[in-house]
Amino acid sequence: MSGPPTAVEDAASAPAETIPRIPAGALLLTHVSLLLVAVSWGSNFVSIKYLLRSLDPLQVTAVRLAFASALFGVIVLWLAHGLPHVERRDWPMLLLLALLGIPVNTLAIATGTRLIPAAVASLIVTGNPVLTAIVSRLLTGEPLTHRKLAGVAIAFLGFLVVLLYGGPEARFSVDNALGVAITLIGPLAWAFYTVLSKPLLARYPPGQFAGLVTILGSLPVLPLLALDREIVPAVLRFTPAQWLATLMMSAFALVVSFTFWYRGLRYLTPTQISVYIYLVPVFGVLGSWLFLGERITLYLVLGGLTILAGVVVTNTGRAGTVDERPIRHRWFGLREGQKERGGRDG
Repeated sequence: MSGPPTAVEDAASAPAETIPRIPAGALLLTHVSLLLVAVSWGSNFVSIKYLLRSLDPLQVTAVRLAFASALFGVIVLWLAHGLPHVERRDWPMLLLLALLGIPVNTLAIATGTRLIPAAVASLIVTGNPVLTAIVSRLLTGEPLTHRKLAGVAIAFLGFLVVLLYGGPEARFSVDNALGVAITLIGPLAWAFYTVLSKPLLARYPPGQFAGLVTILGSLPVLPLLALDREIVPAVLRFTPAQWLATLMMSAFALVVSFTFWYRGLRYLTPTQISVYIYLVPVFGVLGSWLFLGERITLYLVLGGLTILAGVVVTNTGRAGTVDERPIRHRWFGLREGQKERGGRDG
């Protein structure tokens, strides 16, 4: 992969060919950090599944977001040297991203994981790169080639194999179909979240932006800590293993991973960065086998490999980065930047 262009302070106002390229060292660090994100998100399914033995999905989500918001609050205040400044024009998009990336995404995964095996849930998330390619096509004009359409079909075939034969709990039933459908909402919301975040990362540091989105997205859920009298006593009774699961799903899967994800998105396109989600089910299945005792079946492996083949096919065709495309093909803040330049020129 050649070095893609970096997002400069005002990427929308610079011609694509003048945007500087990211140094090789920084590019390597970006890819290593994205690999750690895949490890963290794969283990996140295991952590959630483990905590769901003692808490319900909404309680798990509230605990996760409370700890992550507290950590992010310190990070945001430190990076901004006080309260961060957000331009008024960015608030609507920031609130939409907070809704998609936090309550919609996390509640869908927590609820769906309770109805289906953690290994199957992690495989469903593998569909995110396919969804991201489609959303990127709709919102940025990224070409959806025959190769990508073939990848969608292959991934869907693998998805059916996992759904019908993925493990001892795999069966086609109303409960199972509902769990799959609810879990699928997570990667769909994340696809929009990833594509729509790109323009704002030219104006805000990744750590600060990730913190703002997480804190804003947590606000609808956090009141549950005060309304549900069972949460705090349950947390105080946590075993060391439960605290470790909480640390994994809050500090690593949210704070560290969201910061690394946004740093990668600042330098790479949504399609380029989403390729790392292919690795999430690998670590999810491995973790489910090691820590939860979930049996790995041949159909689960075959279905997972088929999904991986589909998403790889979807994203291995030639495609320019978002920053290399003409501004007229870019959305929201980038189009707004074009209008501002037109006003100045006039």
